[in-house]
Amino acid sequence: MLASSDTGLGPVLDNFFAAVQDVANNPGSIPERQVLIGQGQVLAERFSFLDERLSAFDREVNQRLTDSVSQINALAQNIANLNEQIVDARQTGFEPNDLLDTRDQVVLELAELVGVTTVEQDDGALNIFIGNGQSLVIGNSASQLEAFSDPNNVSRTNVGIAGVSNPTDIGRFLSGGELGAALQFRNSVVDPARAQLGLIAVGVTDTFNAQQALGLDLNGDLGGDFFQSIEPTVAGAAQNTGAGIITASIDDVSQLTGASYTISFDGTDYTITNNDTNASQTGAGPNFTVDGVAISVGTAPAAGDSFLIEPVTTAAGLFSVELSDPRLIAAASPVRSSASIANAGSGELENLSVNGTAGLPLAGTVTLTFNPDALGAGIPGFDVVGIGGGPIAFDPSTDSGGVSATLGDFSFELSGVPVDGDSFTIQNNLDGSGDNRNALALAGIQREPNLLGGTASFQDAYATIVGDVAVRGQQASSLASTESALLDQARAARNGAQGVNLDEEAANLLRYQQAYSAAAQVIAVADEVFQVLLNATSR
Repeated sequence: MLASSDTGLGPVLDNFFAAVQDVANNPGSIPERQVLIGQGQVLAERFSFLDERLSAFDREVNQRLTDSVSQINALAQNIANLNEQIVDARQTGFEPNDLLDTRDQVVLELAELVGVTTVEQDDGALNIFIGNGQSLVIGNSASQLEAFSDPNNVSRTNVGIAGVSNPTDIGRFLSGGELGAALQFRNSVVDPARAQLGLIAVGVTDTFNAQQALGLDLNGDLGGDFFQSIEPTVAGAAQNTGAGIITASIDDVSQLTGASYTISFDGTDYTITNNDTNASQTGAGPNFTVDGVAISVGTAPAAGDSFLIEPVTTAAGLFSVELSDPRLIAAASPVRSSASIANAGSGELENLSVNGTAGLPLAGTVTLTFNPDALGAGIPGFDVVGIGGGPIAFDPSTDSGGVSATLGDFSFELSGVPVDGDSFTIQNNLDGSGDNRNALALAGIQREPNLLGGTASFQDAYATIVGDVAVRGQQASSLASTESALLDQARAARNGAQGVNLDEEAANLLRYQQAYSAAAQVIAVADEVFQVLLNATSR
C-alpha cells in the first residue's frame, strides 16, 4: 500500500511539485495554474486514502482486542472450574486424568490468545499468570479482563482488569498470542506510520502556505493559504471534572517528531509527557513549547485533569486544498529591484527575496546609493533611503564576490565594484504576470530538508515510513518462521513425553506376539509330555 505507485504518496507528491514547476515555467498562464490546483486535490485525496486505510487497521485492532478479551475470559473461567473439579477428585483419592487432559487443552487454547505462565499447586490446581505477573486464574477463581475505551482517546480500545472504577491499561505488559500481536502491530507499525504520514501532511501545508504568503498573485495581492491550515487536536480525558481550556499550535514544523503528548494538572503545576519516549517536563505555565508545538492554557483545569495533544496524528485525514481560484496562486515576488541606468560601476543587487510580509507593501521606493564614506571617512558602503537599517557596509576591494544584506522583510546580495553615486532601487511589484520568483521558491520546497530537525525532505520522510514498515514486515516474516520451527520442536517434545510413539508400539506388539507364540509352544510341549505320561501309566 505504501510503496505502490498506484496507492503510495511518493508519485503523487512528485506530480504536485512538477505542476508547481510548470507554473514557474509559465507564471502568467491560467491552465498551468488550474492543473496545479487539481494536483493539490489529488494529493489531498491520497493523504486521505492512506489515513483511512491506517485508521481501518486501527479499528480492526480494536475489534480483535475486544474478541480476544471475551475468549480469554471464557477460557480462564473454564480453567477455574476444571481446577475445582480436579481438586475435589484428588481429595477422594481419584486421579482425574480426563479432567487433566481437558485442562491442558484449554491452557493451550488460552496460550494462543495471550502469553501465559503456569504454576501447578500441590492440590492439583493450576494457577495462570499473564503480562508482568498479573494473575488470571488462582485456584477456582478467575479474574476477568476488560476491553475499554482510552479515556484520552475514545477511538482507541485498551485492555485492563474488569471490576474497577477506573481501569488501567495493562496492554503494554501483555505479549504473545493474538492479543499481544494485535497490540504490537498497533503500537509499532500503525501508530508510527500514521503519525509520520500526518507529519508530512503538516509539513507540506505549513511550508507551502508560508512561501505562498510571501508571493504576489495575479490580482496584485499577497498570497493566501493554498492548503487548509491544520492545527493539533486537543482532547480532554473523559473523567475530567474541570472546565479547563488548552490549545495547541504548530510553532516550528521542523522540530515536530510525530509524537503525541499528555498534559496533566496537579492543582499547581502542569506536566507534559511525550507518549512515545515518556520524557516529561513540568512547569506552572500557562505557555509551553515542546518539540515545535506551542501549548497554551486558557482556563485552568481542575486538579487531576489531563488532556491528550496530537499535533499530527489526524493531520493526513484533514489535509485539503483551500484555494480554488487559479489567479490567487502567488507565483510572483511582491518586490522587485532595478539598477540605475546611470551606474558607471559593475555593482549588482541580486537574489532579492522576501522573508516576511509585516512591512509589505512598501510605503515607498527604497534606494541604495554607493558612498565611499557611507560609514565614516574612508569606510565605504551604501546609503539607504526609504526604510530603516542603513547604511550597509560594502567594500568593493573585499566584498566584490558578494555579501548578503537584509532590510526590513527582504534580503538580497550585493556584489561587484560600484563607484561613487551608483544606486539601486527596491519597490513594490505591481505586475507579477511574468514573474516566477516565488513559484521557483515554491517548487524548491520539495527538495528542502524541512522536517525532522532539518534533516529530511518530504520524500525522505515518506521513504522512512516505507522503509520502517518494510523492515518490520521482513522481521515479522523471519520471526514467524523461527517461532514455527520452535513450536514444532516443542510439540514433538510434548508428544514424546505424554503421547504415543507408533513405531515403539509396533515393535512392542511384535515382541509380545513372539512371546505369545513361544509360550504357546511351551504349552504344546507340556501337553504332549503330559499325554505321553498318561499313556505310559495307563498300561
